[in-house]
Amino acid sequence: MVCLTIAIILACGLRLVLLRYRLESEIGPVALFYPSVVILLTSLLWLIFFR
Repeated sequence: MVCLTIAIILACGLRLVLLRYRLESEIGPVALFYPSVVILLTSLLWLIFFR
């Protein structure tokens, strides 16, 4: 749960960065992109903290 919470916060930060530099229109469907980013970040954080 901790890794998921941190991953969601990081994904929100990533969205803000993409919006700031006007790059969000360059990525694919956002309904697939952001959940995939959250899953990726959750998995990476779990490996870093608990492995």
